[in-house]
Amino acid sequence: MKTTRRVRFSETDASGRVHFTSILKWAEDAEHQALAAVGLPVFSSSASDSGWPRVRVHCDYRAPIFFEQEVELEISIESLGKSSLTWRFQVRNLSEEGQLAAEGQLVTVFLSEGQTAELDDDFRRALAVYQ
Repeated sequence: MKTTRRVRFSETDASGRVHFTSILKWAEDAEHQALAAVGLPVFSSSASDSGWPRVRVHCDYRAPIFFEQEVELEISIESLGKSSLTWRFQVRNLSEEGQLAAEGQLVTVFLSEGQTAELDDDFRRALAVYQ
């Protein structure tokens, strides 16, 4: 799944470069969009007892991105465990001819009723579009 955005002032540091945390937030937003696009909930009706908490985050920053540049974030599933997902993401700077600016992984675990829960066949079928 791909999304594009223009860098906002609040996503930059004092030098006008994108703050490293902004890229992680973009990846998380793309993850939530990907789940919603296939009809999977981010939270159940009792949000404190369910969801997809992060257990590992990794990002390699390859090139700077600046205020008002346009970027594309692509997210896919690198691996699918019994109860976990490893999302892979790449950020390309469209204002710099698609230059790779960052890439990394988010590892999330599915929680239901406050406990780690296995991903059932319906979840696996829905997520197959991202593998």
